[in-house]
Amino acid sequence: MRDGGATAQAIFAQMDQTIAQLAGRDGQAFKSMHRHLSAGNLALARVVEFVVAKVKSDPNAVFAGSVPYLKLAGIVLGGWQMARALLVASDKHSEDEAFYGAKIVTAQFFAEHILSQVPGIETSIVSGNG
Repeated sequence: MRDGGATAQAIFAQMDQTIAQLAGRDGQAFKSMHRHLSAGNLALARVVEFVVAKVKSDPNAVFAGSVPYLKLAGIVLGGWQMARALLVASDKHSEDEAFYGAKIVTAQFFAEHILSQVPGIETSIVSGNG
């Protein structure tokens, strides 16, 4: 499924590890992040496949979706970093409840309000050609 090259493969593998770690945690923030990051990870993989498949045969379709692609990649990769911060914040929550509690709330907000946009952006790239 993920034919985007070695670098993309490595990033997807690292995101998969983070997603697996989220699945092992309890709480709404983890459930939200797991759901939306999983969907975002798959969407990014499908878009990378689309770009790789179409870059030679239909470069205009790839170029038309280039700005939404960058937006989608930024949101998904940013979400991955928020997920990593969520995991650390959960582990350190007792050290500084206000600070790490804010990190947890911020990660959940990002998942539910920013990462949730990814499926629509994916559609605009692969179906609407940007």
